[in-house]
Parts: sequence; C-alpha cells; structure tokens
Amino acid sequence: MPVAFTVDRAGALVPGVVLGRTRHRDIEPPELQDHVDELFPRGVTRHGNEYLLNGGKPAQDVSGNIELLFEYVRRARFPNAPSRFESIFGWEDPQAARDFGLRCGQPNAAVWEVESTLGPFRADMRCLTLDGSVLGISYLAERYWSQLEAAQVGQPEWELLLTPPVRVLRKI
Repeated sequence: MPVAFTVDRAGALVPGVVLGRTRHRDIEPPELQDHVDELFPRGVTRHGNEYLLNGGKPAQDVSGNIELLFEYVRRARFPNAPSRFESIFGWEDPQAARDFGLRCGQPNAAVWEVESTLGPFRADMRCLTLDGSVLGISYLAERYWSQLEAAQVGQPEWELLLTPPVRVLRKI
C-alpha cells in the first residue's frame, strides 16, 4: 500500500484510526443540504468540512474561494482526478510535511505516516493561488490538475491527495 506523511494540524490523530469522509445531515437551509448531497454524495473529509461547509466563514475567505474555483475546474476539465474536498492530504517524505506545518504557522504539529489503498494524486500546491491575472490563474489550475509543476515560480511543492480510507500508522 502507498505510504505518505500527513500533518496533524488538529492534534487528533492516533495510530490505527482510519480517516474517511462524513456525510452531514444537518445543513441549513434544506436547499444547501440538497446541494452538498448532490455535489458530494459520499461525503467530505475534514478538509471539505473546513473549506466547503466551513462553519459559516464568510465567502470572502481567499482559501475557500481557491478551493471552490479549483473544484469546478476539476469537475469541468479533470473529472477523474480526486476532489480536494474528498481527500486526505499528505507529502512524500516527513521533511516536506514538516515544511508544510511551518508554512501554516504550526511548527509543532505532529507528522504521521499514513497509508492508502489507492495510489496518491501528486500536484504542485504552489498552483493554489488567486494571485495574478485571471488567465494566469486558469493556467495554474490546469497545471495543478494535470499534475505538472507551476514552472514559472521556482521549485515545486508537491502535495499528495489521498483517497479515503486512509489509515494512520505511526507518529514520526
């Protein structure tokens, strides 16, 4: 089984736990419940909960807007790629995971080794931005879902999208 490394930003992982998706049944108003059920009938991961359902965060939140834009590009142009809202995130080695934790302002977040039954989807996370022109953003979204690096911005920062179920193995 493919192995990756994930950052426990919530401090909630323990060995043996299986990370998956959750189908929410309490979204109000009912029209939004129907909408999320139509978009994600298998449910969403913690990432999807944070950036799609987002507990009432305002739509001006840049991270949420990036996620929504990239989801619709994926649906329109790369429907066989895994949704970020349905994925667990990992990195190819522990240091890359630690570096991510540092960039997120969580230098002490634990890094865990995890495994998935399916091979990971590898993409350059530097593409996930709304900086630049609309044309430039479109280009970066295409590069991300094509699994190509954003060549014009230096060294790639590869992240792995892992399809649940993902089993937590051990703390690094």
